[in-house]
Amino acid sequence: MDIRKYIGDEDFYKKVIRIALPCAMSQLLLNGRNIIASIMVSSIGMVTAIGNAHNILNLHNYLLWGIEAGAALFGAQFFGAGQYKNMAKTQGVFIILSVINAFIWNVVVFGFGREFLLFYLNDVSLVDHSLAYLRLTVPSLFFLCITISFKTMYQCMHRTRVTFIESACYVVLNLLNNYLFIFVFKLGIKGAGYAALFTEIICCIGMVVYTLKDRPIFYLGVKEMFDFDAAFIEPFIKKILPICFNEILFGFGQSLFNKAYGMLGTASMEAVYIGSEILSLALFICWGYGEAVSILVGTLLGQGRIEQAKEESKYHLGMSFAVGLALWVFMVILSPSFLKLYNITDPLIYGSCMKLLFVYGLKAFLRVFTYVMFCTLKAGGDSKIYNLLDSGIMYAVGIPLAFGGVYLGIKDVVTLVLLCQIEQVVRFFLTLKRYNSYKWANNLTELVNS
Repeated sequence: MDIRKYIGDEDFYKKVIRIALPCAMSQLLLNGRNIIASIMVSSIGMVTAIGNAHNILNLHNYLLWGIEAGAALFGAQFFGAGQYKNMAKTQGVFIILSVINAFIWNVVVFGFGREFLLFYLNDVSLVDHSLAYLRLTVPSLFFLCITISFKTMYQCMHRTRVTFIESACYVVLNLLNNYLFIFVFKLGIKGAGYAALFTEIICCIGMVVYTLKDRPIFYLGVKEMFDFDAAFIEPFIKKILPICFNEILFGFGQSLFNKAYGMLGTASMEAVYIGSEILSLALFICWGYGEAVSILVGTLLGQGRIEQAKEESKYHLGMSFAVGLALWVFMVILSPSFLKLYNITDPLIYGSCMKLLFVYGLKAFLRVFTYVMFCTLKAGGDSKIYNLLDSGIMYAVGIPLAFGGVYLGIKDVVTLVLLCQIEQVVRFFLTLKRYNSYKWANNLTELVNS
């Protein structure tokens, strides 16, 4: 194998760093926000309650990410083709779909929240705390929809510095609000809910005000944003629905993993929640780099430069291998330092966390490699196969391994999580095969009527 075809030139890496670094730093800040909140609530013994609440919030978030991914793949290609009016319409469709998503999960929380939470963790006291947090948090999802819609369009036009600054402001505000409501006002877990709500409102207002003053090329006014017809929506929906379907399946599947791990006891569940949060911090560069790959490859496809998109996608693949190795080393070396930040008094939980972080290092290596290929597939609208490779393999391999391990008598959560990583290996090889077919290399702007 000639590895030189996976190595780009200096200009390529400069372009990647210019786009990917702000995206990665934005993800670092947002993932760091969750860790900061968890560290704060760990002092009042509410890590598991927050983690259980996120079983519902993550279902919303996964569906939102699916809508965002669909909007981003069209937005990047419209930007490459110079179709700025269609970028505005794409944002309008994004806002409508994401608001509907937020409304659904508000209904779920206020109508059936307790039943949902008890499914994942059969501890009435903790569920009551989780529900109190959720009822303050879910209204903030409407404001999140607006903020994300603007951030996505800025990323599509390669202005990722704007999204980084917004994320930095979000983290600072969230940190201050958490401290204020949890420790100064002494509202406990409800304080974390108030912090999330007020932070989201302030950031949404700030993003809208900035856009109105900045007047970027995608913002042509509210009327133009929602001035679309069925001919515009149809191809958009056809491409976005499979992605959304995958994300909600993937999100529910992740919560099923938590259900399986929770069957081993509350201590195992707390170790998994803490380990998963540190893993998400390590994966910040994975998600950020993946966003950059979708934008860069999507822009080339929208410009009709298919062969260049294929060539540069190989460079991204080579770079993802190096990034994955770096993440693995990061998880192994720095894991003890991260755990010291949590108020872990139970030696059993601390020991499980230490071992889990070594396993999650392996997961990070495999995930970043696969995710970059996923983002390449999504950039060209290859969403149906993406579903099979992502959520399909989870339900066919990962989840049966998780519950099968429990029923076969595995008592150690670390062993169970390690067993489940077979899913990542299977997904990696099948995704690589699809990537090498180049069936993803499509110009989607030809599908949409201007």
